[in-house]
Amino acid sequence: MAIRKSKEKILMFHGSISSAFNKSSEACESGGFKNIEPNESLHHIKARFNNFFVVGQIEISLTEAENGIQVQLVSTANVDNIWALFSSPNDKILGQFIRNFE
Repeated sequence: MAIRKSKEKILMFHGSISSAFNKSSEACESGGFKNIEPNESLHHIKARFNNFFVVGQIEISLTEAENGIQVQLVSTANVDNIWALFSSPNDKILGQFIRNFE
């Protein structure tokens, strides 16, 4: 059984919640995420990320805040492999999403 750890990051988006949802979905697609499960009514997206070095998933939750849209990212990844000793798999998953979201 794999050992998994999670990491959370919060981004702020200035615009509507529907445009943040669309931008998040596009960031998942262009970032190489698989099995993307968007739930527009709950403003929630779940996607898998698998490559040779990193196995995990990301969950994206969008909520309205007073100064924009809060984009909450939660990454969960396997950390029981040799590649995890050199760099955090969760940082790679979050970074892949953030690079494509900006």
